[in-house]
Amino acid sequence: MATAGAYSDADSRPGGQGSDSARDLEILIRSRYPVVAVDTLEEDRLRALLGRVARRLDVPLFTWSRTQGLVREGKDQPTYDTADPFKMLAHLEASAAPGVVLLADFHPYFDDPLLVRKLREILPAFTDDRRALILSGHGVRLPPEIGMQGVPYKLSLPDLEAIQAALRQVVRRAALEEDVRIEIGEVEADGMARELQGLTLDEIHRILRRAMVTDGRLTASDIQMIREAKRDTVAQSGLLEFFPAASPEPIGGMDSLRAWLEKRHGALGPEAREFGLEPPRGVLLMGVQGCGKSLMARNVAAEWELPLVRLDPASLYDKYVGETERNLRQALDTADAMSPVVLWIDEIEKGFARDAGEADGGVSGRLLGTFLTWLQERDSGVFVVATANDVDRLPPELLRKGRFDEVFFVDLPGVSARRDILALHLARRGRDPGRFDLDRLAGAAEGFSGSELEQAVVAGLYTAFAEKTDLDHETLLAEIETAVPLSVTLSERVGSLRRWADGRAVPAA
Repeated sequence: MATAGAYSDADSRPGGQGSDSARDLEILIRSRYPVVAVDTLEEDRLRALLGRVARRLDVPLFTWSRTQGLVREGKDQPTYDTADPFKMLAHLEASAAPGVVLLADFHPYFDDPLLVRKLREILPAFTDDRRALILSGHGVRLPPEIGMQGVPYKLSLPDLEAIQAALRQVVRRAALEEDVRIEIGEVEADGMARELQGLTLDEIHRILRRAMVTDGRLTASDIQMIREAKRDTVAQSGLLEFFPAASPEPIGGMDSLRAWLEKRHGALGPEAREFGLEPPRGVLLMGVQGCGKSLMARNVAAEWELPLVRLDPASLYDKYVGETERNLRQALDTADAMSPVVLWIDEIEKGFARDAGEADGGVSGRLLGTFLTWLQERDSGVFVVATANDVDRLPPELLRKGRFDEVFFVDLPGVSARRDILALHLARRGRDPGRFDLDRLAGAAEGFSGSELEQAVVAGLYTAFAEKTDLDHETLLAEIETAVPLSVTLSERVGSLRRWADGRAVPAA
């Protein structure tokens, strides 16, 4: 038997499946909704929640699936001849006994009008505060014929308390039943629980099991593996990309934006709420392409020592009706569950462009409405950093005051910032910036973006490598003087951006 460290079964407390969710479901049943449609992939967790609700109501819990039929909790054998959905409904109609009935993956049968009619006919028998039908599945929706009699419910991801309880449960079982050493204390366990936010309980259990079976121990060093496993798990949805907290990267310019962010450092914590502050909502960074907007988004998370999740709006779109909006809600729910977190929405105009109109069947409009509602009503510690290159495509509703805390315009770097950026990229590639006339180089690079300055340094290194010499000032100057920056190629667009930003956005520099 393994020995447990300071963090063990002695810390175990009741709950952990989500007391708020259980309470919500109990209220819906007591309110006499005959059918509740629960959108979730966590069937086992929902079953556990409903078991708690049923015990509080002093009624049995039944679970139905097409493969098993109708099974009462605590019984091994299903009710005879109830695997067929029509026969199962007929059985429920004939029985007047109270109980909570979970119908797993029943919604595909909504394509059968006969089954929908049968379900509609039995619902009056479930308008009792101790009897209810619970439909579960991913994206489950009630058909219009019975929608007015039922209610949808979204089972949120486990909160921190539920994750901590799951961690205690895993530790208890591993310490008592397996050859696993538990070598974490309260501080390490709290850190692990926070790293696991935004995942389902099934995913959490698998990641913790993986951490323990790797070397037969659970230690503070496993937090890095947990971060990597979480990154891979979040990426599987195709909606979000997860970046653990990291060190900030050097960035030149944007002093005004950095000063604004520094004032809000720590404002997502409980101390700020106690002080009377609302959590900061986020910023919109719009401006010239290649000027460091995306790098600044990553740096906000790094400097605030928070994880970062990236949402690519283009990944939300799906060919099936309703799936695009559901993808957005799922992504935002995940971000909420991870809070405090920085949500980076890269090139936001790709997902909420105002020129889409009805060309996409109104999907962009519904997507925008969902996002704006979330922006306005959320109270979680999610700080949004949205970037945009084409302000003309942004809907005016997104730019209205109150959506973001501030809108910043990121212009091409000035001469001082260009000098700093060149020095950064030279040093990053092992060259001493002091060997270069940075003032002259920065002056020659008028109109260059940060990424174009980096490419000039890279191009100079290629030239020096081909000539079998080291990079010198003249080689780098020649690369700068021969390059044509986007500010020249797209001068009308850059001018249009600047005119729009004048009086509408705060300069980032």
